[in-house]
Amino acid sequence: MTLALTVLGCSGTHPGPQRMCSSYLVEHDGYRLLVDCGNGSLSNLTRRCDVADVDAVVLSHLHPDHFADLYGLYYALRFHRDGARAVPVYAPAGAPAFIGRLLDDLDTFTATCRFTPAQAGDVLRLGPLTVRLFAAAHPVDTLALRIEAAGTVLAYSADSAPTPALSDAARDADLFLCDATWLERQRPLPSAVHMTAEEAGRQAGDAGAKRLVLTHLWPTNDPAESAAEAARAYVGAVTVAADLDEFVL
Repeated sequence: MTLALTVLGCSGTHPGPQRMCSSYLVEHDGYRLLVDCGNGSLSNLTRRCDVADVDAVVLSHLHPDHFADLYGLYYALRFHRDGARAVPVYAPAGAPAFIGRLLDDLDTFTATCRFTPAQAGDVLRLGPLTVRLFAAAHPVDTLALRIEAAGTVLAYSADSAPTPALSDAARDADLFLCDATWLERQRPLPSAVHMTAEEAGRQAGDAGAKRLVLTHLWPTNDPAESAAEAARAYVGAVTVAADLDEFVL
């Protein structure tokens, strides 16, 4: 069976025209893993499958543009037409209390979204998927993912500045889904937060990734400009993610 990736949201920081915030559905052999759940992405998820068909969720970090629609997923599962459902959620330590501060029933929330703390160095065995976690370079605890199934590798930088850990996460990956928030012409930029498209290309080249998919673009940046900038530093195929794009590996 193939490993499939569906982009449910790829806008950085806040939604843009026709682009929701970060979320990705990974499927293999009937198993569905939701990676991040940013603002607006639940709508795209429900266009792809029933929320009850999601087998697990991994949150890369606790910034709203990567978890805000977990609230919607919680309510969709809690009040599902076929009866209440639950889903395991792997996230950095402290996630239930942090996310649950906006809810009046933490017990029901954590019974529906069954949290397990995750950290860099962990290896998650999720159905037919092996998910290895790496430390991204971001102001809060952030996990980059290396997802393996049947000899195929999908890597995800999450939000990150350049770091050798991303080269490890994406080493020889069939597809590297990489933060390309900014453009070089927008410098000066905050340090140790995100990458430019050129830095994403350089990171993919360092890792030997076979294909680069840019994501988390600043909403007003031109995708064509980002792709061209990444191609200056990376000789492989470059694609800019768009909502509901599907990649089959």
